[in-house]
Amino acid sequence: MKLWYSNSSPYARKARAVVQYHQLQDHVELLLATSGLDKNSPHNLDNPLGRLPALQRENGEWLYNSSLIAEYLDHLGTQPSLYGNSETRWEILRLHYLADGILENEISVAPEKCLRPQEQWWLERHQQIFDRTERSLIELKKAIDSFGEELNIGTLNAVCAIDFLLFRDAWTHASQHETIKSLKTWAEAMNQRYDCLKNTLPK
Repeated sequence: MKLWYSNSSPYARKARAVVQYHQLQDHVELLLATSGLDKNSPHNLDNPLGRLPALQRENGEWLYNSSLIAEYLDHLGTQPSLYGNSETRWEILRLHYLADGILENEISVAPEKCLRPQEQWWLERHQQIFDRTERSLIELKKAIDSFGEELNIGTLNAVCAIDFLLFRDAWTHASQHETIKSLKTWAEAMNQRYDCLKNTLPK
């Protein structure tokens, strides 16, 4: 299998962390894309959506969405499932998709902040996203508290989201959120505890 990824993408990090958790490194070839926005990046040649991550299965078929890729890799793995059991699955997925939603909101304005002059920014929209993230991080902390430092797809994705917000603080202004200090402390503890997170930190 082949996995196209970037070192800074939280979505790609989720997939790479699942690869490492399930010790699938010998079965998945990691292919680093130069940039998700670069039309000349090799991943755009055979990946019609041009999104990262993208996983090509042994039969040649592509899986495009990070959540689908993570679940597929978890299905292949031999370690305990990151998706819990029938009693815990929905709480785990609730946390997972809350973290995904925070990322989707923040990343939606990233290209504008990266590529357009500041005088052309849609400032009202940026403030709206900041306010939504403020409220969402409070909910994220509540959802995390019920799991502590347990590793599942929800806590794994929450770490990816928190680390990305802080990694891209110049865009997200994450350091200004009230809840971020305690979330950062938790994420750092998770990164130290689990190699699959430590080895996939954004850079």
